[in-house]
Amino acid sequence: MNNDYFFLENFYLLIQESYDLESALSICSKIKPHKDISLIQDYLKQGYSIDEAIQRSHLPPMFKEYFSFFQNKNILSKSIENSLRICKMYHDYLQQIKKKLSYPLLLLIFLLFFSIFVVFFLLPKVNLLFDSFGIEKSFFIKITMFIFQIIPLFFIIAIIVFVLIISNLYYGLKNKKFKIIEFYLSKPFTRKVLQKYFSLKFALFYNELLLEKLDSITIIHTLNQQLMKNDIKIVLYEIEERMMEGELIERILEDFIYFDDLFITFFKMLLEHPKAELSLQNYIDITFKQIEVSLYKIMKTLTSGIYVFVALFVIMIYIAIIIPMMNIISEI
Repeated sequence: MNNDYFFLENFYLLIQESYDLESALSICSKIKPHKDISLIQDYLKQGYSIDEAIQRSHLPPMFKEYFSFFQNKNILSKSIENSLRICKMYHDYLQQIKKKLSYPLLLLIFLLFFSIFVVFFLLPKVNLLFDSFGIEKSFFIKITMFIFQIIPLFFIIAIIVFVLIISNLYYGLKNKKFKIIEFYLSKPFTRKVLQKYFSLKFALFYNELLLEKLDSITIIHTLNQQLMKNDIKIVLYEIEERMMEGELIERILEDFIYFDDLFITFFKMLLEHPKAELSLQNYIDITFKQIEVSLYKIMKTLTSGIYVFVALFVIMIYIAIIIPMMNIISEI
């Protein structure tokens, strides 16, 4: 288990059993040392509250983000428990993504290095061999060698573009840059990802307050006040403004590009049947299953594509390099 999560789990369990903060932290330190325990203890001695001490610690940003929300409506142990539950759920899915991505990534890395080997080591020797025997390259061989030369460049450019897109999107979300987020929402692939991101995050927060039997206006106002530093704030602010002008929340959500159709369907179901309190929880569960299925399809397609590409790559090498070299050797 992640060391941060192991510490937090022990911490909230001890507080739940009525241990005082200092005793709970000391016991956690004895169970397994953690770099933030002494830091939190120091902040407490300086007069900071436990909430402030946790926010000033080096604990995962996602945990602190959810903790800042839960601490306003729960006791300490429950706030940590709820925040930890969501973080562990995210962590488990990230681990699944990494596990499923590892094999295709290894294939891509192998293909990249193999193409570099072909371009920088094999092709120069083949060209030298052709020149030494005065053999004119056919049109097919010239085209094949050109393709070999651009493959590493293609991989490098694709990696750079992917990193730049992810970095720019992360920057836009972290700093709540409307123009950057709206730009990616206008693109088909990133739109679907962002819509799932905002829908799932909105559903998680909204569902927690829904369980307290609050009405929509109170929930949106509470979320808008509590999530000042959260990227979902860019959605909450506009929703509350329009609700204050008399618009119905279902009309506002339908008009928003931030949410996917499945979320809007479940939300409407909730409004039409107020007793269906689990509708948003069902959406959350279904969405995670959707993510899992989508990842499986993407990995399957990606792996199959890499296999086909590798097979074509090897065949082209055999036709363009191996066969001509064998003909040269047979003529010697």
